[in-house]
Amino acid sequence: MQALRRMQQSFLGHLLGRPSDAVDYIQSTPEASAAQRLGIYASGYRLRLKEALETDYERLHAYLGDDLFDQLMDAYIDRFPSHATSLRDYSRHMDVLLRETLPFSGIPVLRELERIERAFNHSFDAADAAPLDPACLESLPPEAWPGMRLELHASLSVLDCAFNSFPIWRALSRDEVPPEVAHEPSTWVVWRKDLVSLYRSLPPDEADALAVARDGGDFSALCEALLAHHAEQEVPVQAVTLLRTWIDEQMVVGLA
Repeated sequence: MQALRRMQQSFLGHLLGRPSDAVDYIQSTPEASAAQRLGIYASGYRLRLKEALETDYERLHAYLGDDLFDQLMDAYIDRFPSHATSLRDYSRHMDVLLRETLPFSGIPVLRELERIERAFNHSFDAADAAPLDPACLESLPPEAWPGMRLELHASLSVLDCAFNSFPIWRALSRDEVPPEVAHEPSTWVVWRKDLVSLYRSLPPDEADALAVARDGGDFSALCEALLAHHAEQEVPVQAVTLLRTWIDEQMVVGLA
């Protein structure tokens, strides 16, 4: 068993680019040397990692094109070798690479496109939960409203964008030519409803209110955030309207 483990560790070391004597365990054939046969496995392993990255970043791939995206994948694999048996979260460091590695770090819209794709991947994978029944608001006593906190669906992500990244992403998803990059500050929400990933832009008042809810603020804090956008007498109606919208869209799964 110890000999088998040494062989396995040596083989793994070779796949990960570490010093290894794995070639000593491989037998040469008339068709290929031991080094060539070992190289087939190493190439196959690297291709599998690239396949995982391509699956997670289809739109980023489309935006960069084959050559640049392949350069991005090679840089990622060299810097972030896989340390888990599952590839589900292998691409989790992509934002770091895009921020710190040329030429990608000089194209800030790439980081926003990466965040959009990661948000959609998360919305697909996030744990499920039953949406809140709207009828529960009717039975809530008046004194409970100020301290009420919302439990949001695990799939929900809020993205602040400095560029027109969502229009670019949308065009890429439709196989259309994306628009030119432009400074267009906006806030978007991505979440899952009825097993379908959805997204929409958020107006400033809703963005601020949802930020309070996501940070664990209570209903009174949510109303306070709306005072920056609405007259005091309008705030209660606006707050309840937003709450009903979030419940109808299955963003809310509980009250605390």
